[in-house]
This record gives sequence, structure tokens and C-alpha cells, in this order.
Amino acid sequence: MCFLFKGIKKSIAEKANEQLGKARIAAQEQNFQEAADFAQKAIELFEEQKNKKQLDIAKALYYEYLGFDSIKFDKALEAANYLGRSGGFYHRLGMVTEYQRVFDKQAKILRVVARKLMKEKKFVEAGSYFERAAMAYQRLNNKADELDCKAKSYISRAAAEKKISGRKLFLKKAVDLIDEKGSDEPIIKAHLAYYNALFVEDEKPEMALKYYTDALQNYQLAGSKSRIEEIKEKVKKLTENQG
Repeated sequence: MCFLFKGIKKSIAEKANEQLGKARIAAQEQNFQEAADFAQKAIELFEEQKNKKQLDIAKALYYEYLGFDSIKFDKALEAANYLGRSGGFYHRLGMVTEYQRVFDKQAKILRVVARKLMKEKKFVEAGSYFERAAMAYQRLNNKADELDCKAKSYISRAAAEKKISGRKLFLKKAVDLIDEKGSDEPIIKAHLAYYNALFVEDEKPEMALKYYTDALQNYQLAGSKSRIEEIKEKVKKLTENQG
């Protein structure tokens, strides 16, 4: 009887692994919803078998496939949530390559969403998504991108602030993080100078003018055109006020 019971367990495991095999093939063919359906069947079988490790692997794959299916249909937030859940299972299993891949994808999606919200002037929401991206990069031990996203979360919060005092507080935190990140890249130097200028513009216009001039040079070196006209206008205004 005991031998017969083991045989039944093995049969369930074989069926479950067969479903996972089909799931992986479907995923390779970019049929992610179909892949998720196969993974779901594997989950049900592993639950019956009470195989915790294989169950977690099936769940990790299931949420990963749902995440990639959401990406296909431009459902960014849904994709980020699914990938986060997938990464959690991979992390618990100690599957380093897998959770790094999934969290990296999640972080990039969250960053794109945050930037889009910034452009739409939804600054508080943007700040939240930059913070989530920073957490994903922290899991990956990617210090540079973690600090960058944290800084941008503070910049978003500053943009949402109505009071100058509150705005300056968040900008100071952003400046400190960008400074901590450190870099010889012109774009990083440009950001640091720009936010330093915003921080001192009202109280120390001469210093702000120097920062804006440095920012302008580095944005030009980096080939970034997004802020050049804005900074030129600020430099013109500050120069006229000093004259």
C-alpha cells in the first residue's frame, strides 16, 4: 500500500512537470497567457502533492508570465506588480539569476511609469513609483540607479510642494543623493548643478547663476536638450537682475 501511494505521488509530479514544460515552450513562443495557464495547472498539481519548492517555482513562473503578458498589452503597472510577486518567489528560492532578471525588468517599468507621471505633472504619484523603482534596484545591489531613483522621488515631491520651504527640503535631499552617487558623466554633473541652483536660487542668486551656467555646459556636453532653454532663460533673468 505504501509503495502504491508513492507511485501516485510520482505520477502527480510528472503531470505537474509536464505542465511546466508546456508553459516554458509557450513562453519561448511569446504566448505568455497560454504559458500562465499551463503554470496554473502545475500549481494545482503541486498543491495536491504538497511539494513546497516546486510549488514556489511554478508560482514564480506563473506571475512572471502574467507580467510579460501585461507588457504585451501596455499594462505597465499590472506588469510591475506581477513581476514583483514573481521576483519574491525567486528570491525566496535563492534563484539569483531569475530574480535579478525579473526585478531588473520591474525596476525599468516602474521608472518609465514614474517619468510618464512626471510629464503629466502627477508629481506625488511619480514620487511613489520612483521610490518603488529604487527598492527594486536596492534588491539588485544597483546603488547608482537606486540613488538616481531616490533623488528623482525627492524631486517629484518637491515639484508637488506648494510651499517654498517644503520644496527646498526635498531638493536638498535630492542634491545630497546625486552628490553621493558621484560621477564624471556630464548628465550627472548637470543634474547636480541644476538642482543646487534651484535650491539656492531665491536666497543666493549669484551662486545660482554659477550653478545654472555649469548645468548648461554639462547638459550641452551630454547632448540633453530637455532643460537647455529653461536654464538659458533663468541665466538671462538672473544676469539682468544682477545688472
